[in-house]
Amino acid sequence: MLRHTRSSGLPSALLLTTALALGACRDRAADDTAVTDSALARDLTLASAAAAPVPELRDIPDSAPPVEEMPREPVVRRSPAPVRAPVREKPKPVTTAPAPAPVVETPAPAPAPTRTGVIGAGTMVGMTLDSRACSDANRPGDKMVAHTSEAVTGTNGVVFPAGSPVVVEVATVVQGGTPDSSTVTFRVKSIEVNGVAHAVTGDVIATGALDKTRVETKAADKKKVIGGAILGAIVGKVAGGGARGTIIGAAAGAAAGAAAAAVSAKYETCVPAGAPLRMTISAPIVVEL
Repeated sequence: MLRHTRSSGLPSALLLTTALALGACRDRAADDTAVTDSALARDLTLASAAAAPVPELRDIPDSAPPVEEMPREPVVRRSPAPVRAPVREKPKPVTTAPAPAPVVETPAPAPAPTRTGVIGAGTMVGMTLDSRACSDANRPGDKMVAHTSEAVTGTNGVVFPAGSPVVVEVATVVQGGTPDSSTVTFRVKSIEVNGVAHAVTGDVIATGALDKTRVETKAADKKKVIGGAILGAIVGKVAGGGARGTIIGAAAGAAAGAAAAAVSAKYETCVPAGAPLRMTISAPIVVEL
């Protein structure tokens, strides 16, 4: 609280002296009053300022009994919490796809040396025809199948075993007026061995008996003879030969009809199924082993 500090004896004496002086001076002349009052007022002001107690800020009044100081509790200084350093998050590793392993191109293995065998030109092979072929029923270009009746061997151990299928083609067909003039011929196209077809160039002929037949029937020939006889008889009778002329004319007509039938006759040549054939290879056959 605020209290006035005890003034010492000097200020109080000063005040008393001043008061006495003021009382003695009241009897002075009125002309000095104003000056004296002014000076007195100044001195009073200074004295009041010197005697006035100076306010002092204190916790307790002077008259208060002394306060026993309580033992202070020991101040426990707490250590400051450790400052944690900021934890920096480690950047997550960027997972990238592994680079593809370089492709090492393995060089292609060198091709193994090939061995070849050859069946030479001029080799003759026996065969049998699977189906019937005729000069009247078939046309050039028709395909047929035959089978080898014997094994065919070449160089370096090349073998076409017996029973290998052979594709043949009708080459020519001729219908003639005589059995010998009617023919049918073939040519070979390929031969198959172990599932592989090999092109073949060559000719094929039939070596067995052939079927020779006339294309026209005997009934047609008979009609031609009878027709010629009738026509000759009519011609002889008209010519005035009488009965004898008619007979002669009929005979001449029949002969003419028979001649016409012989001229118009055609024969067909057929190679029966299972007939033997002979193939002659005209160009070498190269076979890879």
